[in-house]
Amino acid sequence: MSPPRVPKDVLRTWLSVVRAYNLCDAVLSQRLALLHVRVAEHEILANLLREPGLSQQTLSARCFTAKSHMSALLDALEARRWVRRDVNPVDARARLLVLTRAGTAVAKRTVAIQTAVVNEMTISIHASELAAIESVMERASSRLEALRG
Repeated sequence: MSPPRVPKDVLRTWLSVVRAYNLCDAVLSQRLALLHVRVAEHEILANLLREPGLSQQTLSARCFTAKSHMSALLDALEARRWVRRDVNPVDARARLLVLTRAGTAVAKRTVAIQTAVVNEMTISIHASELAAIESVMERASSRLEALRG
């Protein structure tokens, strides 16, 4: 018995999404490298810029990163003096992650790079097409969340 096949139109669509994601990641990586920042580090900085005081667990979930990998990334950012771990006033065992002044400056630069890449990527896409893409990707994400359990 042969394995089930993905219809060609579904496969082409899925591959186009993967290609766009990978190309966006490659361009972002290339531009962030000028600041000596990796995409995973940028994700941490951008999240903490938007919402200071996140826990490592919450940050790991938002960045789709394993807790052990997140710990190593945070150690590196802490060594660069871009992130610090503050004591949680509610639970002294827990730490809240915040950007330092230097980390805030770098985060603002990396977010500006990401904004430029997204704007350049979508400049030729009409607002109605962007809305359709968002709607479709939200439905796909909801389905994947349900499958994840």
